Amino acid sequence: MGLTLVRAGVGRDTRGATAAMLLASNAPDLDIISAITGGAVPYLAAHRGPTHGPLGIVGLAVASAAIVWTILKWRGRETVTAALLGRLIAVALVGSMLHVLMDLPTSYGVRLFSPFSTTWYALDWLPIIDIYLWALLGVGLAAMRLQQTRRTRIARVVLAGIVLFYAGRATAQRYALGLAAEYRADGARVECASAPVLSTHPAVIEARLAGPGACLQAAALPTFLSPLTWQLIRQQTDGYELRQVSLLWPSAESTRLWIPSESDEWVAAARRTHTARVFLNFSRLPATRSVTARDGSHQVRLVDVRFIGGPFQWDQEPQVRPPFVATVVLAPTGAVLREGLGP
Repeated sequence: MGLTLVRAGVGRDTRGATAAMLLASNAPDLDIISAITGGAVPYLAAHRGPTHGPLGIVGLAVASAAIVWTILKWRGRETVTAALLGRLIAVALVGSMLHVLMDLPTSYGVRLFSPFSTTWYALDWLPIIDIYLWALLGVGLAAMRLQQTRRTRIARVVLAGIVLFYAGRATAQRYALGLAAEYRADGARVECASAPVLSTHPAVIEARLAGPGACLQAAALPTFLSPLTWQLIRQQTDGYELRQVSLLWPSAESTRLWIPSESDEWVAAARRTHTARVFLNFSRLPATRSVTARDGSHQVRLVDVRFIGGPFQWDQEPQVRPPFVATVVLAPTGAVLREGLGP
C-alpha cells in the first residue's frame, strides 16, 4: 500500500521517499521484538500497542526518515539538507499512520491511543489478512511495472478501487451485523441489547440488566475466503451463539455452534493471573471453562470466540490456536501450578 501511494505521487520529487515510506509503513510491527525477547505473553501485551499509538506513529516516522536521510548523507551523492529531512518525515508519517488506519478496519483491531489507553478499537470490515486486498494491490503493482509511463495513473486507479473495496466491506458488515443483532440461528427474532459498529474493548457489559438467555451484544466478523460470508456472534449471559451466513442467502439454514462460558471461584482465581489479565485485555469476546481433574487440580481455559475455528474449518468441534487461548491450572489450594497461552 505504501509503494502504491508513492507511485500515485506521495513524496513526488523527494529523494528517498520510497525508502522512507516502506520503512515507516512496516515500522509499527516492531512490537514483534517483544515475542523474541520475552515470549508469547509479553508479545500479546505489547501487540498493536505503543508502536501503534500517537507516540509510536510520530516517533517511528521520524526514525524511519532519519535513517533514510543519514544514508543519503553518508553516500554523499547530492546535497542533503534539513529541508529534505522534513519532507522525508512528512512522507514517513503518511506510512506509519496508514499502517495503523489499515489495522483499524480488521476484526483484530488496534489500540489507537496506547500507551495512554489500553482500549482496543475495531471496525470488523476485513479479516486479519485479506487476500482480495492483496490481490488488488499486487495486480496494480504488476501493471505499474509493465507500464512505467502510466504508473501514476494506474496507482491512482488502484487507490480508487481500494476505497470502493473498503466501502463495500463496510456496507456488507453493517448488513451482517443487523442480522446478528436481530435474529437467532433458528430464525427467531430476538434483538440484542447492543450491536456496536465500532467495537471497543475491554468493556463492561451489564449482564445483570438482562434476563437469562438474553443477548447482550452482537458482532459480525469477516471470514477468510469470501467477502460475502460472515461469522455472526451473539453473546448471551451464559455463552455465545455462532453461525456463518452468506449475504446472498441470509435465510438459508446454517450450522450453529454454542460456546458455553462458565463462572465459578476457579474461573475468578484464574482471571487474576498475569497471563489471564493480558489475555482478557486482548480478547473482546472471552469464553471460560473450568474442569476439575482427578488429582483435584482445576484447569481453567479462556478462549476468544472471534478466533474459534480457522480459514478452512467450521464444525461442531472448533479448535483454537495460540495466542487466542489461555490456560491456567490451579491446585486444590488455589495456588497457580501453570499458566500460559495455548491449550
